[in-house]
Amino acid sequence: MKLLLLIAVFIAVLNPWQEILAAEKVKDPLYGQVFFGQLNLSDNTVEFETDDETVLGEIPDSIPYFGAAAQNAWHDGVFGYGWEGGGFFSWKNDSVYYHVSTGGEGTTVRVAVDNQYWSFETFFGLFAAFKPHERIRFYASGGPLFMFASTKAKSVEEPPEVSPASGSSIEIDLNQYHTDFTMGGYVRAGFDIQLEDNFWVGFSARHMKASLDIPKSLGKFDIDGDVYFLTITKKM
Repeated sequence: MKLLLLIAVFIAVLNPWQEILAAEKVKDPLYGQVFFGQLNLSDNTVEFETDDETVLGEIPDSIPYFGAAAQNAWHDGVFGYGWEGGGFFSWKNDSVYYHVSTGGEGTTVRVAVDNQYWSFETFFGLFAAFKPHERIRFYASGGPLFMFASTKAKSVEEPPEVSPASGSSIEIDLNQYHTDFTMGGYVRAGFDIQLEDNFWVGFSARHMKASLDIPKSLGKFDIDGDVYFLTITKKM
């Protein structure tokens, strides 16, 4: 008898909360987004610190960028606003070129380092939206980002004229992962067109800025560039 009474009390208490949560879901629509794009760096210069100087180099100027996000709308009328959060993954297996002095009248040569790079980014920000039509949606957002990156140098192709005794030298730690964690910021703008039901497809552009410093395998460089995405959205 006591067990039945406890069950009845539990149901009586739970039902109002279910109604509140259901109402909140109606009140705060969620837009789930998937992104496919490429980060284009405005400056692909990398700095590698040696014992006596800073060696400059070049990293690839584009990196694949894929991710997902959710926009939680506090208001979802013709004008809408709310918060968004999500994450991105990127990677690049390519050569990094450093300009190393040979010690002869300022002559420099390029040293190629085969490098594996990957990063994970998470972000959180606010957004505003405008719907001129029920099937068309424009939005803009911005906020901080947090990035974790890792690199591993696999091999070094050094020309024979590079002599550590007569010029600069760089010490690359091969086959070891080196990491860095950094903070930055982003702004994003885009539009979606509703195809059917609650599925939308669109395009968005994102500018991001952060700095990474990964000694012994890559060096110091800025992630300051634009990402252009194909965006698939589902309203939930």
